[in-house]
Amino acid sequence: MQRIGKVMRLIVSCLVALAVIVSLFIANAYTNKYSSLISVYFNAETQKIIEAEDESSDYFTSDYADENEMKEHMESVGAQIEEEGAVLLENNGALPLDKNLSITLLGQDSVDSVYGGGGAGSVDTTKAVSIYTALENAGYTLNPVAKDFYENGAGATYRKTVIDAYGQGEFAVNEVPQSAYTADVKNSFADYNDAAIVMIGRSGGESADLTTGELSSGYKYLELDNNELDLIKMATESFDKVIVLLNTQNPVELGGLEGLDVDAVAWIGALGETGANGLAKLIDGDASFSGRLVDTYAYDSMSAPAMANFGSYNITNSEEMMGTNYMVYAEGIYVGYKYYETRYEDVVLGNEAASNYDYASTVQYPFGYGLSYTTFEYSNYSVDETDNTFEISVDVTNTGDTAGKEVVQVYMQNPYTDYDKENNIEKSAVDLVGFAKTDDIAAGDTETVTISVDKSSMKTYDEYGYGTYIVDAGDYYFTAAKDSHDALNNILAAKGYTVANGMDYDGNAELVFNKNVAELDSATYATTETGATVSNQFTDGDIRTFDDSFRYLSRADWSGTWPTTYSDGSWDAPEDFVAGEAIKEIDDTVTEEPVTGTIDEEYGKLNVAMLRETDYDDPLWDTLIQQMSVDEIDNLVRVGGYGTVGIDSIQLPATVDKDGTAGISSTLVGGENGTAYPPEIVLASTWNKDLAEEFGKCIGEDSIALSVAGWYAPAMNIHRTPYSGRNFEYYSEDGYISGEMGAATVLGAQSKGAMVTIKHFALNDQETNRMGINVFANEQAIREVYLKAFEAAVTKADAHGVMASMNRIGNTWTGGHVGLMTNVLRNEWGFEGFVITDQASYSVFAYEDLREGLAAGTDIWLNSDAELWKLGKADMNNTVITNMQKAAKNIVFAISRSNAMNGLSAGSKIVSITPWWKYPLYVLYVILTALALIPVVFSALNLKNGDNKKRRITSFVMDLVFSILLLGTGLSLILVTSNDSDLSAEFMPVGITIGVIGLALAVINVVITKIYGEKPEVEVEK
Repeated sequence: MQRIGKVMRLIVSCLVALAVIVSLFIANAYTNKYSSLISVYFNAETQKIIEAEDESSDYFTSDYADENEMKEHMESVGAQIEEEGAVLLENNGALPLDKNLSITLLGQDSVDSVYGGGGAGSVDTTKAVSIYTALENAGYTLNPVAKDFYENGAGATYRKTVIDAYGQGEFAVNEVPQSAYTADVKNSFADYNDAAIVMIGRSGGESADLTTGELSSGYKYLELDNNELDLIKMATESFDKVIVLLNTQNPVELGGLEGLDVDAVAWIGALGETGANGLAKLIDGDASFSGRLVDTYAYDSMSAPAMANFGSYNITNSEEMMGTNYMVYAEGIYVGYKYYETRYEDVVLGNEAASNYDYASTVQYPFGYGLSYTTFEYSNYSVDETDNTFEISVDVTNTGDTAGKEVVQVYMQNPYTDYDKENNIEKSAVDLVGFAKTDDIAAGDTETVTISVDKSSMKTYDEYGYGTYIVDAGDYYFTAAKDSHDALNNILAAKGYTVANGMDYDGNAELVFNKNVAELDSATYATTETGATVSNQFTDGDIRTFDDSFRYLSRADWSGTWPTTYSDGSWDAPEDFVAGEAIKEIDDTVTEEPVTGTIDEEYGKLNVAMLRETDYDDPLWDTLIQQMSVDEIDNLVRVGGYGTVGIDSIQLPATVDKDGTAGISSTLVGGENGTAYPPEIVLASTWNKDLAEEFGKCIGEDSIALSVAGWYAPAMNIHRTPYSGRNFEYYSEDGYISGEMGAATVLGAQSKGAMVTIKHFALNDQETNRMGINVFANEQAIREVYLKAFEAAVTKADAHGVMASMNRIGNTWTGGHVGLMTNVLRNEWGFEGFVITDQASYSVFAYEDLREGLAAGTDIWLNSDAELWKLGKADMNNTVITNMQKAAKNIVFAISRSNAMNGLSAGSKIVSITPWWKYPLYVLYVILTALALIPVVFSALNLKNGDNKKRRITSFVMDLVFSILLLGTGLSLILVTSNDSDLSAEFMPVGITIGVIGLALAVINVVITKIYGEKPEVEVEK
């Protein structure tokens, strides 16, 4: 019995050791598989550059003497974005507040403020300046009793909540109810009663949209709820001055404030790291509000026509992976002000019954709206027409008592003609076509503002008629205005309409210029500057292709075409559509074997540094790429998650790439953060293109300092509805201002060598079902609303990177859509650079097919798994390799223009190095392997030489510890990845297997020890 026990002890020890060693092999395989991602997390270098003597290679350098000077500038830019982006909505003279007052801050948001959003756009709030700190530094004395109540007292149990990066959790307001306020808190108001500032907070995040239905409170998430309204009522009853600050990311319904005797209301957005400092300057009057809204604020956020089709809708007869959901943009072009203002004009013109639509009770604050501490008047409006532009000038006079900046907005009205009605072309009553922000204008002074409007703004897309861009015959109106509604009233005044026709106020006809076009022009914009012919590319994305009875929302019949949820949210799609969701087969049409791994006899061995200033179309790029082996090309294209691999044959440096629309972020992949700024919606609200460019430069400075060459930003999607979870990291409901601010940001970032990837291209305007969802829209809306911002970033700023979206257009994944990725992006717009997928690191993203994407014009997969997307030898045919070479050229070209090239000259050499984290890992593997073998050795000695109690106990304890470690490792893998369905799919089976083995070994170990310990054979070694 004793010998059996010793044999079994040896067997158990061997099994434990084997399990440990196999687990270490698995761990090593996974660390190698995700080596690049781990290196990003630890900021570990994977290469070093041996510089050539006497060759300059500092292509992108910092503008600052040291890190402290750079950081100080970045913090000031963050403060300026908030200072110029915050929007004053109401003010009866309460703001600005005199300095050195005693103030009470109210609301749980005062101690738990919104600094950024969640997911890829999140910021490091541990470094953020709080509103308390900023106001105290400005000289105000703040109520400590109220602060303690929210931080440590009964108010501390109430906090707003948002979903996490995996879409888990809920959006909830959770404002402190009146019943929780103690007498001590209320009594403290008397000592800090110069003013009350009520903070209202709302945030968003990646992976889920805001809740559209009623919350448990009975209110919508974007509505002020009963606890917030009660809080504001308490403030108005206790303080003479009450200021409401909207620390919100999406337009909030503010009708509840009317009648509450609030003295001032300001939207401040999210604050970023130092935005609170800029806010303090506005509150104390060191600066004047100059931000303007980039979204329409409706009394009822559900009044937007897009809300009829927003959420989760199912294709009943599809079983395609990530292909069972759909979304129809039934509202067409009528997003935001394009709907609200157009329907108002139709009421004034008599084309729509006033009983069907009342602008005054529908829109609370129009697009472009914002107040200042001073007032401005426009005069001497003039327009000079050139061959390609309208040069619009206006004098802006400060008629108030304090200095301030004004935003001059130029809007155009395109004629809505019979041809349009016959061919289903829609026209907004006004379109933003230009804007400029003045310098600080002193009281009584005047600044002349000139805005250049390109004549191409007059074009409209005619999908069903000419199948290209046209310029309609008729009258075009251009006006300078303070907001979209002001602009429309000016144009209506120029047409002869007044309040007698139903206008809410008379416009100023003197600020309007009329341009008549005698004949419809279908030729001028049918060809782009690149020489490409413009034609329909998105017929497959038009729901009318599959349902010819469908009608998009039309101003020709607002009520008759008002959107309803398409097919009631449960669509039995045509069979040809469902079949078309499948990954497209790519035929091998290239007959000549591609040249790979070959050095050209004429040019000799080339490297990337030699071509750093070589034009994109130069054949030398092809010669360079032909030096790369098939394996090198394959790795460059396949493994591009949060960095690109280095390529020895052409001396291409590896890069580190990170997310962060509000600043380079470590949230998703670790490593270091850059400075965190107020998000894109606040930046857009500055209407200051120079500031946007400076923001981009700051990103570039951090890119150099942190050695993060790639920036997964800026984000260019549209606020199609108020409820998108990521509206905070997109600029606006309007494509024009989104494009202008995005282009300026790109210019700034690329001037410092940061590789941008404007995202998410395209129609990724909601988070719900964003993976694979089939999105439908007509071509006019796609081009004029959703592609407009991306187009500006490419054509005006020469962006070298684009990120494809996860959704489909029609039934084709965007990255596999030739019309989008090649015909429009490259041919029409002249894009030179690479297209990267959105997340593609897991098998669940199989629909983002490598071969289909390469054929369409996608170049690199955001994949951190070194084994994923590998094709077999039979699949690596001539066509695939040729497409990979095209992709490699696009990637290498973009990197050659980036700060990843710093230190690399034509004579430099890149040497691959083992990242530092691998050395301690290897040491750990050796130690664990050695420790795991000790019980084997001891058990063998006991079997051979007789029982030794110390060896027996040591073997038992060590085997038990390793078994428990295996169990813990398995459980950890399960728990850590459980919130992410993609990680869970890969790691849960591994975790379960290791955990079960660990548990089984632990049980067997205890049982065998019991058997072994019943009648030990005690022997004394000689």
